[in-house]
Amino acid sequence: MSEETKKKKNSDQSQRLVSLDALRGFDMFWIIGGAGLVVALAKVFHLPEELVGTLSEQMKHVQWEGFRFFDLIFPLFVFMSGVAVPYSIIAKLDDGASAILLQSRIIRRAAVLVLIGLSFTALRFQPEQIRLYTVLWLIGMSYLIGASITLHVASWKKRLVIFFGVLIFYHVVMIYLPYPGKGTSLTPHNNLAAWMDRNLIETNLYRGDYDPEGSIRIIPAGMLCLLGALAGEWLRGYGRARMRCGMELLAAGLVCLALGWSWGLVFPIIKDLWSPSFILWSAGWSFLLLALFYIVMDVWKQRWIGWIFLPIGMNSILIYASQWYVPWGNIRDFFFRGYSGTLSDTGMQQLVLLGGLVLVQWLALFWLYRRKAFLSV
Repeated sequence: MSEETKKKKNSDQSQRLVSLDALRGFDMFWIIGGAGLVVALAKVFHLPEELVGTLSEQMKHVQWEGFRFFDLIFPLFVFMSGVAVPYSIIAKLDDGASAILLQSRIIRRAAVLVLIGLSFTALRFQPEQIRLYTVLWLIGMSYLIGASITLHVASWKKRLVIFFGVLIFYHVVMIYLPYPGKGTSLTPHNNLAAWMDRNLIETNLYRGDYDPEGSIRIIPAGMLCLLGALAGEWLRGYGRARMRCGMELLAAGLVCLALGWSWGLVFPIIKDLWSPSFILWSAGWSFLLLALFYIVMDVWKQRWIGWIFLPIGMNSILIYASQWYVPWGNIRDFFFRGYSGTLSDTGMQQLVLLGGLVLVQWLALFWLYRRKAFLSV
């Protein structure tokens, strides 16, 4: 091994992106009850009703077109799975690992994620309830696409060509490709992706006749993972955290937001379709959040700010899967339901119960964090 390679390896080992772990925890915080907790806090502090209403609305998904804060959670996670690729895959390639071996690891990780998601319904042993198209399906398949391209295409310029080329292709196919019963406009139940959901694989669909995580959507989601990998390689290329890198991430975020808004004029921002405008708009906010966490935690070394999020982020898949297997609500009720019943104010009752739900999960994750027990997929 050459001296240059040794230095690169040592740099990768010493440079842990604490900001990425914290950002992943920030993302998952809203899923484990943070969304309701924040709204409950706003009500208890008697913030203006209009502000509370707006905040509450932002903690819900849009029905079709548009974008709210809660719509960012899923694509941000896909983006971050890409950011980790240069550290988990490309670093090993630089150290001399076989591309075939690394490709097998990518396939294995994607398969494990898909199987974990499938277990949520398959283990009920009710065939009609089995749902293949889950959140983990889309994360796993998008990771397979984005990480594989990153592994085999060394040039970042070629990757950008692939990114925009695939989004343009997806746009054209979604708008113009004919299929039985095609309508004159995109609707939730009449579009190519929904038609493929119903006809490609026989499985239980989340919306009844289509699934927002289904079929062809893995292609644009894979491009979001690919863009995240470009961001990760950008970060890794600096060797150590620098303000200049953070500012470049901010600039990239603003460019993506501008492109997403512009594309949205011809193909609206629609999460259920993972439309090209949605991909770019989500990427823009993902870049901005990554830049913010990176500057504060890695450049300024203010890592204490992320102490709440780190235990969540280090076991993100575990805590997500636990929502199906662990009766967190019952555990919360055992400790907090009685106390909440002693309170006369309904707002405080809700705050105690929502805060208790987050707390019992966080304490379990903190216990694992202190013992360095992490689920590695």
